Order: sequence, then structure tokens, then C-alpha cells
Amino acid sequence: MTSNLKEPVTLEKLVAELLERMGREGVKTNLVVEGSLGHRYDVDIIFGDLGDATIVEVKAYRYHSPPPAELLVRALNRLQLVQKEMRVAHLMLVMSCPLVSTLLSISQHYPNVEIWDGPKLLEVASYYPDLLKRLEDLLEVTVSDVGIRQDAEAEIQSDVESTKGRELASELRAIPPGREGAYIFEQKCVEALQYLFDRDLFGWHIQHTTEDGLHRRDLVCRILPKAEIWRLMLTDLKSRYVVFEFKNYSEQISQSEIITTERYLYPSALRRLAIIVSPRGCSSSANKVIQGAMRESGKLLLSLTVDELASLLVGKDEGSDPNSFLFERVDEFLISLGR
Repeated sequence: MTSNLKEPVTLEKLVAELLERMGREGVKTNLVVEGSLGHRYDVDIIFGDLGDATIVEVKAYRYHSPPPAELLVRALNRLQLVQKEMRVAHLMLVMSCPLVSTLLSISQHYPNVEIWDGPKLLEVASYYPDLLKRLEDLLEVTVSDVGIRQDAEAEIQSDVESTKGRELASELRAIPPGREGAYIFEQKCVEALQYLFDRDLFGWHIQHTTEDGLHRRDLVCRILPKAEIWRLMLTDLKSRYVVFEFKNYSEQISQSEIITTERYLYPSALRRLAIIVSPRGCSSSANKVIQGAMRESGKLLLSLTVDELASLLVGKDEGSDPNSFLFERVDEFLISLGR
């Protein structure tokens, strides 16, 4: 089974789209231009008419890890060099992290460069809710995290989408168990999880093949430590990633299936958590294997039925937090775990 993976979203593409939404004309990306002295330069973005053009340099940093000061100096110096040789009117530097005090003091020596840091970028994007969501996913941060008020249009958009969970729940329940419905089952499970945990998980690597080429995990995501349950997974369980398996079986999952999934979990690779979604849940023998995996190896495997997933989807439409359900499920499992 294969899946249609979308082209990766880059900061450069989102910035270019943002500029177009703002009405900037002639936005072009990934150009190689030649200066007056014959040097060739890679230009991330350029927009505007000839004689009044703006060159934009885009720097993608980890939001909470600002770069060393010398890297910012290099970027600013390069922009000025390009301006001198190309005789463009305006310069912009867009960076994906905050302009902390050290960097701010440096930027003041370059008054001819308009600088957008991470918070500024989020603030401008907040007027375009769909673009903002993609930017938040890319930066792994939200406007609320950095104290930026989201535009009212985004709140209206949330109201418009308040039935999405119910619709996904109906679609999941309508899929007949069995091999024929396996592909659509996987697709709808991914959509459901993205709706439920869009601010808690990142990456969404679908149909990931293991290094030996023999096994495929349906979905692997990186955990963001925002909600309590995911902080627990990251800090206490020491799992940086979560593996999802989608099994559209007509019968309950057997112990052999659980054993196979457990093999995908490697503590040394910070991957100790797996969540298995199926119509019927696990058999009693499978549940015993799940308990043994936690006792003996510290690996946590959770089973979610379609009915449970559907209930979480409808609940989110109504304002319930799916993370609360997960926390209670994990808490109950760990408390009841015997020797």
C-alpha cells in the first residue's frame, strides 16, 4: 500500500504565499541572479517592480533556539552585498525565531533592512487563518504560546469547522472491517488524529519504512510537550515519538499483532509509545502482551477502538479535550498494572 505524500512545506514557501496574500506583486522564489560585478547569488524571494524591488532572505531556525550572533551578522552583510551589486531598493530578512536582545542590538546597525522575526511573522499571518495554521505547524509554536492575539476571522473559521469531528466519526463508522476497506480506513484515521491532536503532534510521517526495509509503520509523529499527557510521554516515558498502527480487522487484534507492533518500538531511538486503532480492540491475550511490554521493557501500547475515536471526534466539536481521555486511559492502565 502506498500513500500520496504532499510536497514538504518550507518556511520560504509560506513567506512567499504570505507576501502574495498581502498584495505584494510579482513574488518570485528560488532565483539565481547575477550582480554588476559578475557574481551570482541565490535569492530566496524577490518581489516588486524593477527599480523598486525587494529582496527577501529567509532563515529557518528552531523557534526556541535563536542562532549565534555571528550568523545573523553574516545574513545581514550578505543582504547588503547583494543590494550593492544588484541595486535593488529594499531588503528584508525573515527569521523563524524571536529577535532576542543580543540579536536585536545587532539588527539596529542595519537600519536599511526590514527584519521580521518569529513573533512578527506569526502576527502578520494571523490575518490569514489557513496560512497561520500551516506556519504554526512548521514552527511548532502557536500564537497563544507567544502572546499574540489571533485575528477574529480565525475564531469565525473555528465555528464554521465545528462539525468536522462529527463528519469524520460518521465516515469512520461507515467503513466495513476487512481488507477491502483498509486503505480508506487508514486515510480517515490519519485525518481524525490530525483533527484531534493537531497542536500536540508534529511530522505526520505516513507509511514510514524501517531501516531494514522489511516493516512499515502506518504513521509516526513527533511529540510536542504542550498538553500534560504528551509531556508525560516525553519526560517520564522518554518517548519523543509515537507510532500509530491502523488495523481494520473484522476480529479483535491478536497477541501476535501486538508483538509485531512492539518490535517497532526502540527505547534507544526515543520511541516507546504506540497507539493501535481498530474496529474491535484487543483480545484478552493481546492485552496481556501489552501489560508485559510495559512491565518488562517500559514500552507503552494503547488500543483505541473506532467507537472511542469517533467519540473523541464528536467531543472535540463540542469543546472536550481528547488529551484528557488519553491521560485517564494511561493513568488507569498504569495504576492497574500488576507484577
